[in-house]
Amino acid sequence: MGGEGFVVDATNELRTTSDILLLDLQALSDLEDQKRSTQHDDPKLVDLAAKIEELAQRVLAGSRRQRELSESVSDATEAGAIDGSETIETMRAASAILADWRDAERAAKEAPARSRARSEALRMVAVYREEYRRAFEAARRTRG
Repeated sequence: MGGEGFVVDATNELRTTSDILLLDLQALSDLEDQKRSTQHDDPKLVDLAAKIEELAQRVLAGSRRQRELSESVSDATEAGAIDGSETIETMRAASAILADWRDAERAAKEAPARSRARSEALRMVAVYREEYRRAFEAARRTRG
């Protein structure tokens, strides 16, 4: 069993940590902008600086984790366990794909027959089915 699911978990965690890192960087930027416009005699200045320091430490820890996960994903790609053409942006959890697939099927069912909305929903059903198939195959390869 050993590494069963490890690569899939690493790719999912890579996406999650990337999302968190981007949010933290945006928050860091917002706090820094706020600090820059805070007067020197305002008691909030030191509080803002402390918040920025705390967030910067979290960003550093997150970026270290990103490097570790990136190394794992890169090794798995070299071993042929996952598709090397994937990116962090294109990686999605199977549960998210299934949720979108169900939503598209529901939309197709509720749309009037022969309508543009139904055609688009059916097209999306096919897109999500294929995306799920690829994710399933990638997961199966990592267990092999």
